[in-house]
This record gives sequence, C-alpha cells and structure tokens, in this order.
Amino acid sequence: MTKSILFIFLDYPPKSGPGAQRNYYLKKHFSQLGWQTKVLTMTSQSKGISDNSSDDKEVIRAFGKDATQIFSIMGKYPRFIEIPDRWYLWILPAIIKGYKACRNNNVDYIYASFPSYSSTIVGTLLSKILNKPLIVDLRDPFRFRYDPENMPVHWLYRWLEKKTITQASMLITTTPECSEFYSKLYPAFPSNKIHVIHNGFAKEFHDEFEVPQKLKSSQPFTLLHSGILYQIGRNPDVLLKAIHFLVSQGEIKKGQFILRFRGANIWPALSLQIDELGLTDFVEFKERIPYTQAIEEMSVVNANVLIQNSLFNLQIPSKLYDILALKKSLLAITDKQGALAKEMTHLDLPYFSSTVEETVILLRNLMTVAQVPLTNNSLNCRNRYYMSQKLSNILDTPLKSS
Repeated sequence: MTKSILFIFLDYPPKSGPGAQRNYYLKKHFSQLGWQTKVLTMTSQSKGISDNSSDDKEVIRAFGKDATQIFSIMGKYPRFIEIPDRWYLWILPAIIKGYKACRNNNVDYIYASFPSYSSTIVGTLLSKILNKPLIVDLRDPFRFRYDPENMPVHWLYRWLEKKTITQASMLITTTPECSEFYSKLYPAFPSNKIHVIHNGFAKEFHDEFEVPQKLKSSQPFTLLHSGILYQIGRNPDVLLKAIHFLVSQGEIKKGQFILRFRGANIWPALSLQIDELGLTDFVEFKERIPYTQAIEEMSVVNANVLIQNSLFNLQIPSKLYDILALKKSLLAITDKQGALAKEMTHLDLPYFSSTVEETVILLRNLMTVAQVPLTNNSLNCRNRYYMSQKLSNILDTPLKSS
C-alpha cells in the first residue's frame, strides 16, 4: 500500500537557505522511497534572496506575507507584530488549502517543520481537523527555550509548545541532546516516539556541485564565517581575541590573513571591539548571498569557522555537514558540552574550543597544517538520503502493525 504524507514547510525553494534545502531534499527523498508526497508552503516572495527552483504539481502554495513589512511605518514596527512569528498571515490560507488538498485524499501523516511557529500551528490544526497523526520536526527547540527576548510573551510560546506536542504522535529532533531535553520536559510523551534524525548533507547536491577555482596562494589566508551573528549565542569574542593575540605576537601579519563574516550583522559593541583590538585590517563584513553561492564561497576559502556558544548547546548548525561534504578545514568555537562539540568528537574532528588559549593553538594549526577530511565512508553516516530512509522506516513501522 502506497503511503502518503503532507509536509508543511515555511522554508522551501525558491526561498534560499539551509532550512529550505533540507526540506526540499526531505520531500524529494520520500518521493524516491515510494511515498506520495505533497508540500504545503507559502507563495513565493518577490523580495529577499532566493535560489532558482521550479515548482511541481505536488507543491501547494498558500498566500502569505511578512507581517513586519505590511504593518511597518518607515521601516519600524512594534515587537508584537511578529508574535508568534512574522508569517502568521499565512496560517488561515494554509489551513484552507491544506484541508482542500487532503479532505478527499487519504493522507497518512501530517509533517510540520519548526522553527516556524506558524507552520506548527497549521500542522496542529490540520491534524485535528483531518484526524491524522502529526509529526513535529524540531529542527531547533521551541525558541523561547533559548531566546532571552520577548520574555513577556513566553507564556504564549510555552502554551503553543504544549498544544503542539500534545497533538503530536511523534517528535523528530536533529540532536540526541534535544531529544533528551524534550523527553525530560514531557515525561508523559512516549520516549520511543522521539527520534533523532541528524541534519546531514545532500550528497546529490554536492555531487552536482562544481567547485570553483581555489583562492590563489598569493591571496591572504581566508577564514570564513557564513551566517548570522548574535550578541548572545553566536558572539565571535573568543575568536577575535585569539586572532588579536597572534597579531600581537607577529604570527599573523597585515595582508596575510582575513576573517570574513558573510551575511552577518555588526552591532556597535562588536565594531568597537574590532577597532580596540586593532583588527580592522584583519576582519571584513560582506553582504548575504544565496545558498548556492554561499556554498561556493565555503568551498574556495582556506577554512571555515562555526560559532555556537552555550545558548545553542542543543543544536548543530547544518553548515557543519556542508563543510564536511566539501572536505574543507574547519574550526568551531563552541562549548565542549554542547551538541556541536559532541558531534565533532563522534566524527573524530577535534577542531573545537571554547577558550582563547585553545583557539590560538587551533588557529596556528589551521594556518600551517591541512586537516585530514572525513573519508567517504565516514561521510555517508550523515548522508541526508540515509537520514530520510531512516525516517521513512520509522514512519512505516506503525502502518505495518496497524
């Protein structure tokens, strides 16, 4: 009997970014594994950065707009406008379209992907209306669990989390740490219904990817951080101080090293710190680019850096797996007790640190000794196709036993 699943994704091509790519390949792999698949997502947005991608007949697009753009005045808006998230105008059209698409067709599962609150709301309500089991994909924990902002409305996020998990038949997390976290939070939820499916990398994407020409040896050693920075949780303080030390020792000279932040915001205190450390000639900020171009840049620089402070100890940035697939050298600034450090330890990649002293040592090694990349056999354990196959088998088991 053919199985069917409705994926509810806010992040989906042509929208750019690792989340959209992850969802795209999840849907593609399930189709390859014999499932009937439908994707419920939002209408393409004309603004913002996107990768080229054509829709197919299995993609259902419901009208939606960014509320902060609609209700802003001269670019400013009150914070409550983005509660529970900025895409809530999509919820009602998505429920209507999702119901019409599934009411006459047997759908075995409804699969909602977080960190979009609106997606989980749509999934929870459709699951109730259609009386179908809900799978909640927690790519990240519910945001209020680690985000200190919006404290006055955390009661709302807490209520949404409880309602979503109460309705869910299964939880999917991307790290064992997140799985254990939710098992303790909701002891009544069956532990055998919480599964870890790592982010991984899309092998077919990397197989088709044409690596551009590498940087010329005459160019400075380039260390790249691709993605957003945060004052709390993804602060480059340790990395900057380590670079400052090497500069002060004459081990890094002007014109020979550059730390590039791609698509990151710079706040006043960070700008001041870079200036006070004397690093203005060693640090540059570049505008955001589409996902494919970001991967191209990651493939040609000398090395990549991940910054994941203790606030994000339950999470692993998906860029880790792209870096590994590209077989590039990397450095992680992260808590040794966090999910990222534990994953790197599991993969035998001891290139992480949480202190300035250790980061100095790792930077020295990074600039002088090429890291040994993972073998293809080791990489395969994080191949997204195998991750999708594992999930398919998990979802198939209760169908066989029913």
